[in-house]
Amino acid sequence: MVTPVGSATREAHAPGPDQLNDLVGQLRQVPDRQRRFSVTGTGVRRLYRIRPELLSALITAGLPHVGEGPDRLHDGYDLGNAALHLGLVSVQSRSMRSWARALQSAGTPGRRLRVEIVSSCPVPGHPGPCPYGVLLRDGRRLIEGPAADAHLAELAVSPVAQWPALPDAVRGLLREVDGIGFFLLPEAVRWDAEFMWRTRMADCGGAAAWLVAEGTRRGLAVRFSFGLLVAKPYSTPHCWAEFLVDGVWVPVDPLLMRALNQWGGLDAQAFPPDGRPGALFHRLTGRFTKVVSHGGIWAQVSLPTEPAA
Repeated sequence: MVTPVGSATREAHAPGPDQLNDLVGQLRQVPDRQRRFSVTGTGVRRLYRIRPELLSALITAGLPHVGEGPDRLHDGYDLGNAALHLGLVSVQSRSMRSWARALQSAGTPGRRLRVEIVSSCPVPGHPGPCPYGVLLRDGRRLIEGPAADAHLAELAVSPVAQWPALPDAVRGLLREVDGIGFFLLPEAVRWDAEFMWRTRMADCGGAAAWLVAEGTRRGLAVRFSFGLLVAKPYSTPHCWAEFLVDGVWVPVDPLLMRALNQWGGLDAQAFPPDGRPGALFHRLTGRFTKVVSHGGIWAQVSLPTEPAA
């Protein structure tokens, strides 16, 4: 079950210095050269729900920043991780809770979701319509559209709740990443297996890449998957690994499952880390890429999601 957690409950217990020092110490394992200091004080409060007194305590603990006073800027990955790991009611935690609800309700008979793919031109001002390359299950398709609020395609997704049981060899491999913590990471380090094992930090993409590489080394039938994590009100691009079991490719994502247990309120006994989150996933391809491109340039994408009629 998903346990209701209100904002008052989650923000009532202020983190102590030791907790903040430990968290910032972990975040500082990401090299400063990989940070993009672009979030203002207003954005810290509005986007990440970090109050000024907590931000001050994080800075005292060593949270990286540039500038001082009203000109001080922070890195979005640092702030997103702080909000998530400190249990703040932020965009990050709300996403986790919506994913947990989606996984819990996946077994509802006849449940279908409609995902709309919406994008905007990354280089506005050129003549003619925009040539968007939209990633669909049958490949990338060229779709012309306007520069702003371009509604390019719709996907009808029927979640699959029942999957074959994982063999012991696969479950044993999944348990090897039990000590890896879930963090939002910049591209330059998220795929680095040496960084993952040295820092004990990873996101789902980096963990999936390691599972595929190590599973292949052990002779297991495994593949990398990129597609959508489908949930109301917005789906999101996502990476995971899949193992071939009884002729079926079974999705796994132990970091995501633990994150949903920790921050999404999902019951760990009913949905353990070595469980099967495939009801959340819609596979598009076998490599990491962007859902929408524009003349070879990656474009931002929005994926509003609602029950299908």
